Amino acid sequence: MPKQQNLLLVTEHYPCGFQEAFLESEIEYLTRLYNVHVITTDTDRLMTRALPRGVTFSRPAEHTRGLRRIVARVQSMFSRGFFEECQWARKQGRLNAEFRKNTLDALTESRRLYNYVRTLDIFQDERPLTIYSANMNASLYGLCCLKVYSDDIKVVARCHRANMADPVTGERRDTLNHIVNDAVDALYFTSEDRRMTYAKEFCRGETSEMLQKLRMAPLGVPGPLKKQPPASDEFLLRLVTCSPIEKDKRLDLLIEGIAGVEHGCIEWVHIGDGTDRERILSLAREKLGSKPGIRYRFVGRMSQRERYRWYAETPADVLFSVSRSESVPASMLEAMANHVFVCATAVDGVTDVLDSDCAMLMPADPTAEQLSRLLELLCGINREPFYEKSEKAFARWEKTFNADKNCIAFVRELAGMPPVEEPEAEEPEEKEALEEQPGSDAMPDDVPAGEAAAEEKSAEEPAENGEEPAEA
Repeated sequence: MPKQQNLLLVTEHYPCGFQEAFLESEIEYLTRLYNVHVITTDTDRLMTRALPRGVTFSRPAEHTRGLRRIVARVQSMFSRGFFEECQWARKQGRLNAEFRKNTLDALTESRRLYNYVRTLDIFQDERPLTIYSANMNASLYGLCCLKVYSDDIKVVARCHRANMADPVTGERRDTLNHIVNDAVDALYFTSEDRRMTYAKEFCRGETSEMLQKLRMAPLGVPGPLKKQPPASDEFLLRLVTCSPIEKDKRLDLLIEGIAGVEHGCIEWVHIGDGTDRERILSLAREKLGSKPGIRYRFVGRMSQRERYRWYAETPADVLFSVSRSESVPASMLEAMANHVFVCATAVDGVTDVLDSDCAMLMPADPTAEQLSRLLELLCGINREPFYEKSEKAFARWEKTFNADKNCIAFVRELAGMPPVEEPEAEEPEEKEALEEQPGSDAMPDDVPAGEAAAEEKSAEEPAENGEEPAEA
């Protein structure tokens, strides 16, 4: 039966790059009720993640340049949005040359996206259209302006902590909030604390009608394929990190910390890829390549399905993170769902998900020496506390971050459907294979499951001793 509503998902990166990992779970549920088309404002990087069957994807071929960019900027300068933003800034005593430039830059980007969306087939379709922006950013105002074309168009967005303030500097981020607040249909927040922060600092005394637009929609990830039994070898600390290989993830700091371990054996596996890969691999070879008692592997990027399969097949004691910032800690939610103990720096979004009751939180800026001593402690202590905290984390995932509750509730609200009390329980045999979930990136039906799994395994077999797997 054809779906009766369309949804345009607008992202900053997904399915390119490695950010916005929460969409890997959420999009599976969006496809149950919507015809989904994805566009991204990331015009430079290649597509890195497979989309569910039936989902279409496109993006602007290039940034607006030359004469067209000049025209867009002039149009923005004389737009209603620019006038209203400057009028508000003047009242606040914030109007200056920098404010004018930043506002014009944001409005020009909004107009570029506005013009592109109007060319899409999904925008010409007569069925109701929901435009869902995965982030509240400068482009959101342009999406809101599209509502003038039909009463059947609504625009919603997620607002994360990083959309309100820079995760590192704490500097406030104003993304045309004054005019967006009036135009958007709803803003969704992942925690009540984030929602109240926005209401207090960015709503500027708007009416109760505006405050009703601020809604809660916690994120969620799927449950495990199966629970991995506790590892029997307590002399070896099995450490896993899962993140893009980027500077803000501070893998170089972790390598220095592991290199400083004097007592203990560590097996470290990193899942992920990124622009800082060559530097990190070189540093790992230099610091860890010949160090006794240390083994490491970089297994490359994995899809969510592959990560869950890895957790189901591979013993892991600790998911470790020394990241400088984590707006949406999806990798930690996945570890919690898979009964893995989490040890992470207490930065922005991490503290929305974890506390000392179900995890171990480190200072936001640990030194390499502090990491070395902590890793030695983890190597030497009994594993029982790991398992106790991992079970508490699993219970928290099940209650608060279960995709079968959160994502279904969010998608049903977007579609205007009444909430459900509890999702239907899945049969155990249906839970065994993640690739059987609706909309997953499973192999085509004409490929036998066993052959497909064998092909994947041979193509992505991790390399030992710190070397990357060979690329196809």
